[in-house]
Amino acid sequence: MTSLPRRFTLCLILLAGCLHAAPLFAQAWPAKPVRIIVPYPPGGGADQMARLVAPKLAAVFGQPFVVENQSGAATMIGTGMVARAAPDGYTLLVSGNVLPVNVLISKTPSYKVSDFVLVAGIGSYPYVLTMNPGVPANTFAEFIDYAKKNPGKLNAVSLGPGGVTHLLTERFASVAGIQITSIHYRGAAPGLLDLLSGQVQIFLDAANTALPQVRAGKLRALAVSSENRFALLPDLPTLKEAGLPAMTQNGWFAMFAPVGTPKAIVDRLNAEIIKAVSGIDVDAQFGQRGLAPMPLAPEPFAAFMKEDAARWEQTLRTLNITLE
Repeated sequence: MTSLPRRFTLCLILLAGCLHAAPLFAQAWPAKPVRIIVPYPPGGGADQMARLVAPKLAAVFGQPFVVENQSGAATMIGTGMVARAAPDGYTLLVSGNVLPVNVLISKTPSYKVSDFVLVAGIGSYPYVLTMNPGVPANTFAEFIDYAKKNPGKLNAVSLGPGGVTHLLTERFASVAGIQITSIHYRGAAPGLLDLLSGQVQIFLDAANTALPQVRAGKLRALAVSSENRFALLPDLPTLKEAGLPAMTQNGWFAMFAPVGTPKAIVDRLNAEIIKAVSGIDVDAQFGQRGLAPMPLAPEPFAAFMKEDAARWEQTLRTLNITLE
């Protein structure tokens, strides 16, 4: 039998080493702390979900999972950072429906949806229409009547131009036939301060940030955006019940990684995230905050995200909203 040329044999050895390198790399991961970028200020839904999941992952993988808030530019600063990060499993992103919306609305987005691979769904939440008690209305119907009689007098909290709360507020004003001026804020916290002081009057707020103020009697809740009534505010009508079915809309959060991240790492993260958010203790902590676990694998979540993005695209077309 003729022996193989030495150069060819060396190539085979190198190829075999490369074939083994990927699984060995995945098995060794993580060998250092993992960053979870949240492109929102502290305290919001994405931040809360990331901080609930991070210690669960740290316990499983034996390395810290460090949550970093990198807010600004309607989440595009932090999101762009992850899009440009090395696809080695050490930089992850927890973001929500704003991720595909930014690409739809901005002429110069800092990323493309294709820059990311979905790791897992984490959670969802409804929006609650909250109002400063200084507005003379106690029910949704009274609020709409007041708004129609006082056109242009209502301001609403928006978490940045082109953001989800901005688009949702504009959709609400359109389908309700009222005039609302969106006032843009860097995050929910400064917007809430102005809402509580009466500088702005309404906020279609994520349930997790709205609940504490509503429970304390500092804000009045008028309706909820979910398909069915919200378990933590069961007397609150849905916007669909109030005659606005086009306002049925839940927010969501998921974990993403830079495209090119080894599949073995994505699969391991997916399995542990699904296990974490399906756990009884995390479920209870989500529920207390008005959040619902949404433990979805990449394929079904990608289908869900595509359908959700199509709804936002329809909103943009209907309202003719664009950003420079």
